Formats: sequence, C-alpha cells, structure tokens
Amino acid sequence: MSKTDQILASNTRGTQTKRKTGFLSPRARVLLLTLTTLLVLFVFFTQPQVRAALDGLWG
Repeated sequence: MSKTDQILASNTRGTQTKRKTGFLSPRARVLLLTLTTLLVLFVFFTQPQVRAALDGLWG
C-alpha cells in the first residue's frame, strides 16, 4: 500500500469514528420535548376560558 493510500484510509476511518455528537443525546431530546409539551398543555388547559369552554362541552 502506498503512502497516499494509507493516508486516505486513515482519514476515512478517522471521520467515521470521530462522529461529532450534538449537545443533547437522543434520549435527552425526547425527554425535553415531552416535558415541554406537557407544560404547554398544562398551561393551556388551566386557562379560565378553556376550562369554561370544556365545561360547556362536557356539561
């Protein structure tokens, strides 16, 4: 194997193993999205107008 082939082979292996990870792991992203969704729903459904509308629908 020539020196050029060795350099190219080592560079491609290096880019595969040195995968840049994001700030959050996938599990942390799902958890953050879930908690944010629950917070938005809680705030939405505790508004007086929404509660009155739901009480009117459900009797």
